[in-house]
Amino acid sequence: MVSSYSKIYNLLRQSESNPYEDYLTEIIAPIFEQPNLLTDFLKRFANVNLSEISRVKAYTQKTYSKLHTHDTDSRPDLVITFNEGETSHIVFIENKLGSGEGHHQLKRYREHLEQSEEEGFTTYLFYITQYFDPKHVASTSTKFFQLQWFQLYIWLQEYNKQDLYYKQVLKYMEDIELNKSRTFLPQDVYAIQNLGRTISMLDQCLNERTTHTFTNLFGKLKPWGNRAIELREYNRYVIQNDQSDWKYIGCGFSFEQADYPEVSVYIEVHPNSKHKSILMDAFKQFAATHEEWIYEAPEDRNDEFMLYVCQSLTHFLSAPDHIDAIETFFIQRLEELNELKQSLSQLNWIVVE
Repeated sequence: MVSSYSKIYNLLRQSESNPYEDYLTEIIAPIFEQPNLLTDFLKRFANVNLSEISRVKAYTQKTYSKLHTHDTDSRPDLVITFNEGETSHIVFIENKLGSGEGHHQLKRYREHLEQSEEEGFTTYLFYITQYFDPKHVASTSTKFFQLQWFQLYIWLQEYNKQDLYYKQVLKYMEDIELNKSRTFLPQDVYAIQNLGRTISMLDQCLNERTTHTFTNLFGKLKPWGNRAIELREYNRYVIQNDQSDWKYIGCGFSFEQADYPEVSVYIEVHPNSKHKSILMDAFKQFAATHEEWIYEAPEDRNDEFMLYVCQSLTHFLSAPDHIDAIETFFIQRLEELNELKQSLSQLNWIVVE
């Protein structure tokens, strides 16, 4: 089950700007308005020990007019102000998810903060990225700190039991994979040692008889490199192709939901499909009349939906030839899926040569 924030974002992502980073900033901002958490954040990541703080305010997308040496105005993702006794503090946080620094962005922020120092503020500049992106910000007074999002995820876990809001924020960070593990487990080391052999066996299951059947029924496959892309993005190792009108057919191995890998055949449909109502009805009816096939309905109008059948890899381990048993499963299920395709021949499908 995805977080509430993922569901909200799915409703917003159809906009042209697709404001991924802004969206995460808006979700995180209320957390930094909590004095105890802000104090802990600065102690943990800036080695700054503060006594009781007050008048904490967090601003998102606050614009600072350009200085005479700047080409543009500046708009840090998050600006936090607070007082410690008579001392005023200001924090700039720039959030990056996949993208890099804008044109002289950190330099401009530093210069705005240095201007605030002249007005009596103690200043901090944080650059938080999803991936490693080393920066150097030279300043005699503004404190610069660079973090990655997985560090904030680990830190926020300490507050997980206190508040439902924190739980939803953490769940959303998991949804967008800001929680990736930083340690190798024994099983990870074993998997690396046997990676070449494992990939070779997966390919044997997908190539030859399976590919022959798939191509005859559903047309030419996407290039081989797509398997690596699917593994990285969706935690599955599959062959598939685009059947037009936002329909995708595939088969292979999923490592997502279960304790053991699953062997599956599927058709999934993007919400942009012109015939999604017809397809949803057909999927539902097909699942009702074909044993073990499952129809996964969309959660909302902007959600994908799919029809699939799967078996745990452990199901095939009693066979004398595992690869042959898996190939047979793929072929039988692809032939069943072809029945669905034939029953919907009025829709657009890829031409089989």
